[in-house]
Amino acid sequence: MSFSSDIKKELCDVKDMPLGEMTAMLYGIFFSSRISEGMPVVQTEKMYLLNAVRTLCDEVFPDVKHETVRLVKNGGSLYTFRITDGYEAVRSRFGELSEISSDVVSGNDNESGAFLRGVFAACGSVTDPNKEYHLEIVHPDGGRAKALHSFINEHGMAFKTTVRARRARVIDENGNAHTSGSLVLYAKESELIEDFLTYIGAAAHSLEIMQVKIMKDFRNRVNRSVNCESANLDKTVAAAGKSVEDIELIYREKGAEWLSDELRETAELRMENPEMPLSELCGQFKKPISRSGLNHRLKKLSRLAEEIRKGSPNG
Repeated sequence: MSFSSDIKKELCDVKDMPLGEMTAMLYGIFFSSRISEGMPVVQTEKMYLLNAVRTLCDEVFPDVKHETVRLVKNGGSLYTFRITDGYEAVRSRFGELSEISSDVVSGNDNESGAFLRGVFAACGSVTDPNKEYHLEIVHPDGGRAKALHSFINEHGMAFKTTVRARRARVIDENGNAHTSGSLVLYAKESELIEDFLTYIGAAAHSLEIMQVKIMKDFRNRVNRSVNCESANLDKTVAAAGKSVEDIELIYREKGAEWLSDELRETAELRMENPEMPLSELCGQFKKPISRSGLNHRLKKLSRLAEEIRKGSPNG
């Protein structure tokens, strides 16, 4: 099961919800579904969402009749849930489902969270955080999607929208596919996704995203540290190699005796320890020498080698 499906399955476990939150969640599912003849039609391939809709409808509207049609297509099942009797009770409680009713979702955080829980269960998705941070809600109706966007923003979660070329496929009860334009609400910031999932009741998965982010940050810091150390090592090796080349040139052209005692000792120790860091090479001298003092001697050897290469009279 995918990360997104795992979250939805958790959200669709409605057995212990208070009636007010059940009502708000059912309203969210209906609000996010296709409307046919004034009534919501819930279509899903997921049995857990179908079971949630059935349970919620039976609890919120015990006298309303409904049916489920199962269509087998391409080796899978498509379930279509619709109201068959009791239209007036649904309309009286939920209205026309063209905008978010304050009578159903009064502003209480528990009810608002339950409403968005239903919305996400019906038409939301979230990418595995190990791959990327991306949550989106693809609503089948542009007008209701705008109302939903305003509702989410009013609750402190700054979702964005896109008009990218994307179309939602709707399959009717006969198995015929139709396309309709869809406004996509999305979030790409990990903190925003965490806040949204916590708000709709998926706190465990919000924490999972947080943990993945911590691990990613840790790995990135380790990688940066390793890369930095590797770069420093490369510089050290390159500098040592240049020093060895300079000393070999001096030995070949002038001989070791041409150097002063200090420079000759420095040249000999560098040749004997070509890859040793300067901090360690300092400890090889008969008399103590600082790193800056050693660096000064190596630079002097380098200047002498350059003079020899240029054929300077001083060489």
